[in-house]
Amino acid sequence: MQKSAVELKAKKQNDMSLKFTETKDSLIITIEGRLDSVNARSIAKKIETRLQGCTKDVIFNVEKLEYMTSAGLQVLLFVSKNRRATGKNTFIHKPQKIVDYVIRISGFYAFCKE
Repeated sequence: MQKSAVELKAKKQNDMSLKFTETKDSLIITIEGRLDSVNARSIAKKIETRLQGCTKDVIFNVEKLEYMTSAGLQVLLFVSKNRRATGKNTFIHKPQKIVDYVIRISGFYAFCKE
């Protein structure tokens, strides 16, 4: 069965990647693609599972994050609150201009460090 151009385009728009890398002092969460209402809930659950028992700072590597909605901001807020509860910090690393703009105008750098 052949997929229509609309189905292929929709799949491509919702493609994203999530990767966890642990260093001595930090948990690096790399998100690529789009972080929006389509995938934010599942991403939040995966991150929540990974943070259980974690006593490290979190660094969001968003260098290849192309797009983020308010649902994505909720993921950042959840992680930031989780880290603060453990006395740790959340950092945003290399956001693209549009993602940086969304984080900045929403005031989220008050919760996450640059």
